[in-house]
Amino acid sequence: MGTYLERKQKLRETFKPREEWWSRVFATPLAHGILHVVADFKVLTPNRLTTLSFSLTLLTSLLIVSGMSSALLSAAILLQIAYVFDCMDGQLARYREVSSEWGSFLDKWSDYVKFPTVVLALMVAAYSQNASFTVIVMGFLSVFFIGYLPYLKGLSQQELSIGPWAVLSGKNFVERNLRFFLFEEAQLYLIVTICLLFQSSYWALVIICVTQGIVAFVQTARVFLLSRHSR
Repeated sequence: MGTYLERKQKLRETFKPREEWWSRVFATPLAHGILHVVADFKVLTPNRLTTLSFSLTLLTSLLIVSGMSSALLSAAILLQIAYVFDCMDGQLARYREVSSEWGSFLDKWSDYVKFPTVVLALMVAAYSQNASFTVIVMGFLSVFFIGYLPYLKGLSQQELSIGPWAVLSGKNFVERNLRFFLFEEAQLYLIVTICLLFQSSYWALVIICVTQGIVAFVQTARVFLLSRHSR
């Protein structure tokens, strides 16, 4: 009993809540709860959790491409499981005090690869149902926006000293829940899951393309306006 209480206390001390809406209300609390049970399992390491999350997301992409109804349902479930594992690896590293440059690199690298792979799978599945050039355009635009936004963030901070977008960063109840509409990565995982449950790869692709396009436009305009005022 004492061991569990010690583990619980140390997990509380190493807990870092994420700001993304779906991560905050679902994935991170669930990941934190699971770690109360498995944090001391030697077979489980932060890098293995990262790899497992990455592998499950790739499996999700294969299931989406298949287009079968049962496969899409399985993909929806696996995508959320993979995201929960993604929320576990960092805290487990802090809990065990084994954080490393390689682990950080692996985690960030897999994040950059995973979701674009899901988007391309959605594009293939949607195109198999509706062989339209529009589907191809939306798929590649979505991948572009997903890669462009973090690049813009890093570039503007490094070259122009413009910090991250602080909109809806308050701690009050309304702002915390309105953060859903920033359509960050966690929310995109949720949107894809819901669309897969409704057997619609096409609408998942539409929502990702439109929302990320709007966010990319607003973020770019913000950077240019702030850089102009700082001259």
